[in-house]
Amino acid sequence: MRTQLVAARVVAETLADAAEEPDIENGRITEVAGPQQERLADAAAALFASRGDSVEIRESRGGLLAEPGDPDATAYAEGAVLPNPGAKLAGPSFEEWLKAA
Repeated sequence: MRTQLVAARVVAETLADAAEEPDIENGRITEVAGPQQERLADAAAALFASRGDSVEIRESRGGLLAEPGDPDATAYAEGAVLPNPGAKLAGPSFEEWLKAA
């Protein structure tokens, strides 16, 4: 699954900025996402490795519990959790966040 991991601090800052805006278009706030796409399995492996854990991360096609023809598995494979084109992309990247942690 591809995703764009975003730091909680960035989300909080975006929400605080939106709360201060006098005119929020249609009651919506800007979608926020990390600065680059990441494979979730790679991010999990990097997190465990940074902690000294020797955990093997295996990526399965269609998801661990996916049934054949599962529409959710297909949606994830096609990037359903990636941000929309108008999203605010903000750092740090997952790698930068991990190094600073």
